[in-house]
Amino acid sequence: MKITDIVAIISDIILALSAVAATLFAWLALRTWKSELTGKAKFETARSLMHLGFELKAYFEAARNPLTRSNEWIDRTRQEGEKKNVSEVLDLWHARANRLKPIVESFNKIIEAKWESEILLNEVSAQKVKEAVQSYKESYIDLSTAISSYFDVRQDEARTGESYHDQKWLKELNKTIFGGTPDDFSKKIDEATEKLSSALKQYVE
Repeated sequence: MKITDIVAIISDIILALSAVAATLFAWLALRTWKSELTGKAKFETARSLMHLGFELKAYFEAARNPLTRSNEWIDRTRQEGEKKNVSEVLDLWHARANRLKPIVESFNKIIEAKWESEILLNEVSAQKVKEAVQSYKESYIDLSTAISSYFDVRQDEARTGESYHDQKWLKELNKTIFGGTPDDFSKKIDEATEKLSSALKQYVE
């Protein structure tokens, strides 16, 4: 075998090894990039969920604050010939219903983030997120239903002058709407927020 043939064979081997090395390097770089991208996505999703959880907690607390300011119903359209006692009920109804709007907006965002968590996070974390979001949903339904039911009855009382037969039930609704101190409702929100934080802590540290 001539020297030139040997050199050609060695050159072919070197080129082949270089191609393999380049392919391996590209594969490792792609794998690293994918890992970093996934890690960043997990971080962003977890951070978003935690932010929305604390935001919802604050909005629930604000919605149930017993103090209602007059500027909260200033934009309500008055009915012709509306009586004073009826106006007082409708004003409060309008104010309390408006306080639900930020909760709805944040809840819609946390639903989207929850879907992402089901794809990106581990099964245990994703399940905790799902349970926390469900608690927020149940709390919103309880609060919005209490507001609608309570003020609907109070409006009838104001119009007719007759007291509703189940005042104990109305008292419970009132407690749900105007709860200014820690109670079962606020504890449920706190527990949901804590569960969310514990599920996501590992991804944002």
